[in-house]
Amino acid sequence: MSVILLFTAALVHELFVFIAIAPLFALLDVRIDIKNVYALFWGLFALAAITLVMREISPATGTVFYAMIVMTVFAFYQVMQHLTLNRLNKLSLTILLIGVEYLLLKLSLGSWITFLADAVQDRTAWTRWNIYTGYLGATAWILWVNLLFYQALFKKEKINWFLVILAIVAILLPVLYSFDLTNNAVTKEQVMRFYKDEDSRLNEPYILYGELISRTGAWLSILIIIFTFVRAKTKKVAR
Repeated sequence: MSVILLFTAALVHELFVFIAIAPLFALLDVRIDIKNVYALFWGLFALAAITLVMREISPATGTVFYAMIVMTVFAFYQVMQHLTLNRLNKLSLTILLIGVEYLLLKLSLGSWITFLADAVQDRTAWTRWNIYTGYLGATAWILWVNLLFYQALFKKEKINWFLVILAIVAILLPVLYSFDLTNNAVTKEQVMRFYKDEDSRLNEPYILYGELISRTGAWLSILIIIFTFVRAKTKKVAR
């Protein structure tokens, strides 16, 4: 279902991306043998590494690589849930995904790299606020709206219409705020050039704040991982 919605977002309209990942969050509620999760994690990690090596072969490689990275993070989250006895929530998963995107940006692997924020990169009128949040602020926006749709549509048997309305409002408010701004949105090309120490012609707010949202997500990801391994260690001691 998520694959269909993502293709729809790419071919029909960008708005579908705001609900495309919600079914993936729902899949995490299905209990899976942890041994299978470990195997999936290392298998996806290997595929991502292979895709990285083969990145020059096809323009679609960046999308495939990103998909492998996302699924690897999902599998890693399942491992962390096992180690913490399900103490983590899905908000922590979105933080991990945002943090990983920041890492990919900092590595400056090239413009072939795909980010979730790319789904709305052609709608610059929607994201003029990214001079304050960073280009990857759009990634956080998409993920958190998807999380709301997951809570509304998949968390329980009945649809939570309040959360559906809240998710729609969470899409509209940033767009309306963007329409009220007069500056240009930061583009992917500018950001990639900036992190390669090239002339990017970025506006002063971005130079001041940088990738505020994703950088914060990266630091929080480190704290989440530390908490996971401390929790796992104390669990072993308790035994």
